[in-house]
Amino acid sequence: MAKNKKTVATGSNKVANIIVGIVAGIAALIVIAIIVLCSVRVDPLDGVKQPLRYDFYNVGGTDPESTNDTAQSKIRNAMGDMDFSTMSAILQWNWDYSYNFVRNAKGEKIEMKADEIDEISATSTAYMVEYVYDQVKIEQGVVDNATAQSLKVDGETVYFDRLKVVIDNSDGGVGEIYLYPYIYDRVTNFMADGGVTRATYRITAIKVRANTTSAYAALGELAQELARG
Repeated sequence: MAKNKKTVATGSNKVANIIVGIVAGIAALIVIAIIVLCSVRVDPLDGVKQPLRYDFYNVGGTDPESTNDTAQSKIRNAMGDMDFSTMSAILQWNWDYSYNFVRNAKGEKIEMKADEIDEISATSTAYMVEYVYDQVKIEQGVVDNATAQSLKVDGETVYFDRLKVVIDNSDGGVGEIYLYPYIYDRVTNFMADGGVTRATYRITAIKVRANTTSAYAALGELAQELARG
């Protein structure tokens, strides 16, 4: 009888050890997953190339500030400081870190006309930085895409030579920034094709996740420096 009790006890210990081993293994995998998610960082503007220059618009501004090489460097650094860890994003229930077109409730892309694109600027709370590239080549009204910048958005390729980026403060969290890619000649050339091209030109804004806290602060400091002259 004692022998049977010992056998049962030994069997129970084995089961307990197996359970403890499984739990410890799962815990180890969770820890590893957390470490990986914390170490993997997402740069929202990773797919955007460095431009010829940055046009900087202060909060509430409709005209770009005058900048020198030092200011340009500070803008570049600020725009490269909006990354975040996937772990922090997941904890805030943000799962999609790709570029996405702005859409309406029906899932349709919201298109913007040339006049609307031209009017995009800083807001009462947001700065705007415009990326200025070499102008695309247009021959007989057709854009040479090989001379343009591009981004992949929702399975489509968007071509541009200007990119407006509106940056509000995400206050320490993972928020969103809005990108407005467009072709400069299509928006500003009122004479081409008698204005028909401009009248029919359309773009759709792009949104992407970003932690703008540091960038927003850096742009604010720059705005103060420029105001002091």
